[in-house]
Amino acid sequence: MIIIGGETTAYYLARSMTSRRYGVVLINKDRELCEEFAKKLKATVIHGDGSQKEVLRDAEPSKNDVVVILTPRDEVNLFIAQLAMKEFGVRRVVSLVNDPGNIEIFKRMGITTVLNLTTLITNTVEALIFPEEFSSIVPLEQGIEFLNVTVDEENPVTGKKLKDLNLPRDCIVAAIVRGGVLVVPRGDTEILPGDKLYVIANRETKEKVEEVLLGR
Repeated sequence: MIIIGGETTAYYLARSMTSRRYGVVLINKDRELCEEFAKKLKATVIHGDGSQKEVLRDAEPSKNDVVVILTPRDEVNLFIAQLAMKEFGVRRVVSLVNDPGNIEIFKRMGITTVLNLTTLITNTVEALIFPEEFSSIVPLEQGIEFLNVTVDEENPVTGKKLKDLNLPRDCIVAAIVRGGVLVVPRGDTEILPGDKLYVIANRETKEKVEEVLLGR
């Protein structure tokens, strides 16, 4: 693994990965930080600008490496990601994207694994805002979410068949777990008390899904 930029996140990530016996190379242009990393971590530390080809070459990246880019500037992260992929054939790039508005740009440029703290916090807070029986498990992609709804006896969908629910077109009941057993949802599947429904929906239809499944 090659970690470029970052301060505390880079340090803790490198410490975690080395403790799991992964080889780690850190690249950072802050000399004092590099000296601190070198003292505390069992990793190779390179002082330099990771956006420079010759500096990145010193880390000997290969197509099987994972490159993690953590600088605070999205344009720099995008440039380094492109450099790693195009010049060194790296196939697995993880990049920090500071501005959520830039996520789609990164994905269009071929960087499919992006980290955005704002989106992560938003999803976490949103999960707390929504009722306990209706939770967002994880955002699958930008704007698409995987929801978990637990049905009780008083739920308006209890006793109804899936095909009779007025769910929005842009969602799908992907699975039902009943008594710990997976039930493949079909149109004539009846919803029973205690069922856990796993629903894939886009962000715009999330509230409508809640309204239909919970009657709110």
